[in-house]
Amino acid sequence: MTDLIEGRNAVLEALRSGLPLERVMLAEGLKHSPVVAEIRERAAEAGVAVEQVARSVLDKRSPRGVHQGVMAQAAPFVYAELEQVLRSIDGQPRALVVVLDHVTDPGNLGAIIRSVEVAGGSAVIIPKDRAASIGPIVHKASAGATAHLPIVRVSNIGQAVTALVDAGMWVGGADERAEEDLWHAPLEGRLALVLGAEGAGLSRLVRERCDFLVSIPVAGRVSSLNVAQAATVLAFEWVRRG
Repeated sequence: MTDLIEGRNAVLEALRSGLPLERVMLAEGLKHSPVVAEIRERAAEAGVAVEQVARSVLDKRSPRGVHQGVMAQAAPFVYAELEQVLRSIDGQPRALVVVLDHVTDPGNLGAIIRSVEVAGGSAVIIPKDRAASIGPIVHKASAGATAHLPIVRVSNIGQAVTALVDAGMWVGGADERAEEDLWHAPLEGRLALVLGAEGAGLSRLVRERCDFLVSIPVAGRVSSLNVAQAATVLAFEWVRRG
């Protein structure tokens, strides 16, 4: 089984990071651009085959039809191990790990991975079941961040949160009903942010394992941000405190 990475920036980031690719497919008649030229150059350096294919071939294989004339075929995504992440942040005074409690939309997952990577986070943790996993839509939405940020997939999110606590992480759960807002919550240092599924929010068991709950103040008529937007706001409040 293989994964497809679509979009010029996502494919270029995959090549830049050394992600193992089986081949790169470029649409016939694709106009020259610096990005496409670099894709060709890096693919040649890595020994990755570049194939010219009809745009209709890419259209059929693209989940969203936003391939921009560029797709790559990669080996199945290799998830990081939680123990590996914990070792990498051991002893660090500041670290950010984002835990997703059954986020199902791959576009949201990709956007969260992008934000966490840009914020300098250490990892994103997702569950194996009833949740989005890494695939073409996530690669695209992350703008290549999946090639740089460790993604951990676990059987039990609650147990993962407990492991983070045992590793000296302060765990904050995002909850729009929380009395403490992000301006006053302890969003600094060694922080694990836990965000729940679209609509349902945090599960009861995961909420109970958090050290504190935090809300994002809103001024408009819509009651809350979506999970990807909330993750971005909270992650960059952690950045600001640094």
